[in-house]
Amino acid sequence: MNVAETSVLRAPEGDRLLRHTFGAFRFGAIDPTVHLDGALLVMTSMTPVGPAWTDASTTGVTHGGEGRAIICRRHPDPCGLRDTFSGLDARHPIVARLQRDFGDLRIGSSGDVYKAALTATLGQRITAADAVNQWARLCRALPNPVETPVGTLLAPPDPARLADMAPYQLHTLGIEEARARTLISIARVFRRPGHHHDDPPAALRRLVVDVPRFGPWTRALVQAQALGDPDAVAVGDFHLKNVVAHALTGRPRGSDDEMLAALSPYAGNRGRVLSWLALGGISAPKFGPRRRNIDFRRF
Repeated sequence: MNVAETSVLRAPEGDRLLRHTFGAFRFGAIDPTVHLDGALLVMTSMTPVGPAWTDASTTGVTHGGEGRAIICRRHPDPCGLRDTFSGLDARHPIVARLQRDFGDLRIGSSGDVYKAALTATLGQRITAADAVNQWARLCRALPNPVETPVGTLLAPPDPARLADMAPYQLHTLGIEEARARTLISIARVFRRPGHHHDDPPAALRRLVVDVPRFGPWTRALVQAQALGDPDAVAVGDFHLKNVVAHALTGRPRGSDDEMLAALSPYAGNRGRVLSWLALGGISAPKFGPRRRNIDFRRF
């Protein structure tokens, strides 16, 4: 198993929101790269020397696998113990209530820019359920197994294999050409050697420069998951602006500009407030039929 245990920060025993902190690293319930069971998280990553895993719980964090040394250099913080949040001035009664209920939620970081970029790209312009299924298909089409403390999981696809694919080869997974090209471009960045494999912020900067169509929405999702940025806001999201408008202005629909204005009093913790809204089960009213996506595998 190539285990090299590395004690990191220890989570407080019985942290009631730890499972929600961990949930940010799982791309849907069928994510084959993550095992999540209450306050136990095992997640896999890909490195230039092979796959690796991170095991996190209330007792601490350990790493193993061929790429364990590189994972350690990325300094992942899945328990969010480097999150120094102590409170904010809640200007709205709903935010005040959510802070009382969920103010001890910790924002963690996976350190895995590669996986976060792939899953964020898959989430563009389609439903969450379709994106989750496509991620599982992609991982199984390019299997990258790794032994972990909870058995065999799949690591994200080897970037060397994904980088050599043509966009049409992802068509059978339900991924159309535009997103396929972005996935392949991301893989080509991580196929190249460089400091970005060890340094998550450097990896994100390289993606922004080198990958076409790697826009603000995708960047915000990577900042939130891989870097643990509590201020990340996914501008351009189909639903998020409406959730914020409904919660903080009372209107059923809103624009990105209105969302940013409503969140401006919480600068530095806007992403945290969005997490509270999700934990509180707050959503915008739904009108009309659900969006239907075409399954490209049928053509």
